[in-house]
Amino acid sequence: MRSAAFNVCAGLAAGLLLVAARPAEAISVNIVGAPATVTAGEDFNVDIVVTGIVDEIISAWDIDVAFDAALLSNALVTFNDASFGGADSDFEAFLDPGLTDAVLFSYLSDAELFALQCPDGACGEMLLLATLAFTALADGAPVISLENWGPWNDIKCEDNRQCYPVSTPEPGTLALLSLGLLGLGLGRRRKA
Repeated sequence: MRSAAFNVCAGLAAGLLLVAARPAEAISVNIVGAPATVTAGEDFNVDIVVTGIVDEIISAWDIDVAFDAALLSNALVTFNDASFGGADSDFEAFLDPGLTDAVLFSYLSDAELFALQCPDGACGEMLLLATLAFTALADGAPVISLENWGPWNDIKCEDNRQCYPVSTPEPGTLALLSLGLLGLGLGRRRKA
């Protein structure tokens, strides 16, 4: 009986550590269309897309796009209204030198979003979130990146659940929980 309790606790501890080591999420968010170099006065667009979608809908998103304010100016953000319900969504963009903060929330139900984003019941592997228009202020190689993923910037899927980045318990928390369970098992083993 003693070894059974120990084995159960050790198994739980090992299982928690395995959860922490799960593979990376399928969904990713990328910038598409950034040129390698630009010349002063040149206008260009980049798309922000979600890829790796299997059967998910995107219900809301908040992104920060960073860029070199000495090289680029961002004057316009256009969101993909056809996939989020147009008037049945809220969209805001804050255009600051070097950073564009854009957010969208759809008021449609998950079923209505599924009908828009997955025509005939088949979700595409890619979904366009927004298009950003830039003007080059000087000649150079533009660096445009997505920043600040975490508590404030994320992609939400069904039931307003954060699906990118995937939130996982911190490794320290899992390690402490695992040690606690192991200690319980050892304590029960010594008492018996």
